[in-house]
Amino acid sequence: MSVLTPELLGIFGDFLSSDAVASIRGSKGLLRLCYPKELAASEQSLMLEYNLSVPPYVRQGLFSRSLSNDDLLPKIRKPVLITHGVADAIVKPAAVEKHKSLMPHAQVHMMAHVGHAAFWDDATAFNKRLHVFCQGL
Repeated sequence: MSVLTPELLGIFGDFLSSDAVASIRGSKGLLRLCYPKELAASEQSLMLEYNLSVPPYVRQGLFSRSLSNDDLLPKIRKPVLITHGVADAIVKPAAVEKHKSLMPHAQVHMMAHVGHAAFWDDATAFNKRLHVFCQGL
Protein backbone atom coordinates (compact mmCIF):
# COMPACT_ATOMS: atom_id res chain seq x y z
CA MET A 1 0.00 0.00 0.00
CA SER A 2 2.93 2.35 0.63
CA VAL A 3 3.72 2.50 -3.10
CA LEU A 4 0.19 3.43 -4.12
CA THR A 5 -0.45 7.07 -4.98
CA PRO A 6 -2.71 9.36 -2.96
CA GLU A 7 -4.86 9.71 -6.10
CA LEU A 8 -5.58 5.98 -6.13
CA LEU A 9 -6.16 5.89 -2.40
CA GLY A 10 -8.62 8.77 -2.88
CA ILE A 11 -10.96 6.65 -5.02
CA PHE A 12 -10.71 3.48 -2.91
CA GLY A 13 -14.00 4.10 -1.11
CA ASP A 14 -15.93 4.11 -4.36
CA PHE A 15 -13.79 1.52 -6.13
CA LEU A 16 -14.25 -1.03 -3.33
CA SER A 17 -17.89 -0.19 -2.69
CA SER A 18 -20.66 -2.76 -3.11
CA ASP A 19 -23.02 0.08 -4.07
CA ALA A 20 -23.40 -0.11 -7.86
CA VAL A 21 -23.31 3.66 -8.50
CA ALA A 22 -20.25 4.19 -6.28
CA SER A 23 -18.52 1.14 -7.78
CA ILE A 24 -18.99 2.49 -11.30
CA ARG A 25 -17.72 5.91 -10.22
CA GLY A 26 -14.67 4.31 -8.60
CA SER A 27 -13.95 2.15 -11.63
CA LYS A 28 -14.18 5.16 -13.92
CA GLY A 29 -11.79 6.96 -11.56
CA LEU A 30 -9.37 4.05 -11.77
CA LEU A 31 -9.43 4.15 -15.56
CA ARG A 32 -8.73 7.91 -15.51
CA LEU A 33 -5.71 7.24 -13.31
CA CYS A 34 -4.42 4.38 -15.45
CA TYR A 35 -4.15 6.38 -18.65
CA PRO A 36 -2.70 9.91 -18.92
CA LYS A 37 -4.57 10.48 -22.19
CA GLU A 38 -8.34 10.27 -22.43
CA LEU A 39 -9.53 6.92 -23.75
CA ALA A 40 -11.83 6.65 -26.74
CA ALA A 41 -15.43 6.04 -25.64
CA SER A 42 -15.34 2.47 -26.99
CA GLU A 43 -12.10 1.72 -25.12
CA GLN A 44 -13.43 3.20 -21.88
CA SER A 45 -16.66 1.23 -22.21
CA LEU A 46 -14.83 -2.05 -22.81
CA MET A 47 -12.41 -1.48 -19.94
CA LEU A 48 -15.17 -0.39 -17.60
CA GLU A 49 -17.14 -3.55 -18.42
CA TYR A 50 -14.30 -5.93 -17.65
CA ASN A 51 -13.35 -4.00 -14.50
CA LEU A 52 -16.92 -4.15 -13.24
CA SER A 53 -17.08 -7.89 -13.91
CA VAL A 54 -14.80 -8.26 -10.86
CA PRO A 55 -17.12 -8.32 -7.83
CA PRO A 56 -16.48 -5.76 -5.07
CA TYR A 57 -15.60 -8.48 -2.56
CA VAL A 58 -12.79 -9.65 -4.86
CA ARG A 59 -11.47 -6.09 -5.25
CA GLN A 60 -11.66 -5.67 -1.48
CA GLY A 61 -9.77 -8.93 -1.01
CA LEU A 62 -7.03 -7.90 -3.41
CA PHE A 63 -6.34 -4.73 -1.48
CA SER A 64 -6.78 -6.17 2.00
CA ARG A 65 -4.00 -8.72 1.70
CA SER A 66 -0.48 -8.10 2.87
CA LEU A 67 2.11 -9.20 0.36
CA SER A 68 5.86 -8.86 0.39
CA ASN A 69 8.38 -10.65 -1.76
CA ASP A 70 11.36 -8.74 -0.44
CA ASP A 71 12.95 -12.01 0.66
CA LEU A 72 12.45 -13.64 -2.74
CA LEU A 73 13.44 -10.87 -5.15
CA PRO A 74 17.18 -10.99 -4.28
CA LYS A 75 17.16 -14.70 -5.11
CA ILE A 76 16.05 -14.14 -8.72
CA ARG A 77 18.94 -14.92 -11.05
CA LYS A 78 17.05 -14.72 -14.32
CA PRO A 79 17.09 -11.51 -16.38
CA VAL A 80 14.52 -8.97 -15.22
CA LEU A 81 13.03 -5.99 -17.02
CA ILE A 82 11.17 -3.48 -14.86
CA THR A 83 8.96 -1.19 -16.94
CA HIS A 84 7.26 1.83 -15.39
CA GLY A 85 5.39 4.74 -16.88
CA VAL A 86 6.68 8.15 -15.82
CA ALA A 87 3.06 9.38 -15.71
CA ASP A 88 1.87 6.40 -13.61
CA ALA A 89 -0.80 7.76 -11.26
CA ILE A 90 -1.34 4.36 -9.57
CA VAL A 91 2.08 3.14 -8.40
CA LYS A 92 4.80 5.49 -7.18
CA PRO A 93 8.29 5.30 -8.75
CA ALA A 94 9.50 4.23 -5.30
CA ALA A 95 8.31 0.73 -6.21
CA VAL A 96 10.79 0.66 -9.09
CA GLU A 97 13.60 1.89 -6.86
CA LYS A 98 12.83 -0.75 -4.26
CA HIS A 99 12.66 -3.60 -6.79
CA LYS A 100 15.89 -2.43 -8.42
CA SER A 101 17.64 -2.34 -5.04
CA LEU A 102 16.56 -5.93 -4.41
CA MET A 103 17.50 -7.07 -7.93
CA PRO A 104 20.57 -5.03 -8.92
CA HIS A 105 20.89 -6.98 -12.17
CA ALA A 106 17.43 -5.85 -13.31
CA GLN A 107 17.12 -3.48 -16.24
CA VAL A 108 14.81 -0.51 -15.69
CA HIS A 109 12.81 1.06 -18.49
CA MET A 110 11.09 4.29 -17.48
CA MET A 111 8.70 5.18 -20.27
CA ALA A 112 7.97 8.86 -20.84
CA HIS A 113 4.42 10.03 -21.55
CA VAL A 114 2.79 6.79 -20.41
CA GLY A 115 0.89 5.84 -17.30
CA HIS A 116 0.14 2.65 -15.43
CA ALA A 117 -0.64 0.71 -18.60
CA ALA A 118 2.54 1.38 -20.57
CA PHE A 119 1.74 -1.53 -22.88
CA TRP A 120 -1.44 0.30 -23.92
CA ASP A 121 -0.31 3.92 -23.92
CA ASP A 122 2.64 3.26 -26.22
CA ALA A 123 2.43 -0.33 -27.42
CA THR A 124 5.05 0.22 -30.12
CA ALA A 125 7.74 1.49 -27.74
CA PHE A 126 6.78 -1.06 -25.08
CA ASN A 127 7.01 -3.97 -27.53
CA LYS A 128 10.24 -2.68 -29.06
CA ARG A 129 11.92 -2.46 -25.63
CA LEU A 130 10.61 -5.89 -24.65
CA HIS A 131 11.91 -7.32 -27.94
CA VAL A 132 15.38 -5.83 -27.36
CA PHE A 133 15.37 -7.22 -23.82
CA CYS A 134 14.41 -10.70 -25.05
CA GLN A 135 17.04 -10.64 -27.78
CA GLY A 136 19.67 -10.05 -25.13
CA LEU A 137 18.78 -13.21 -23.23
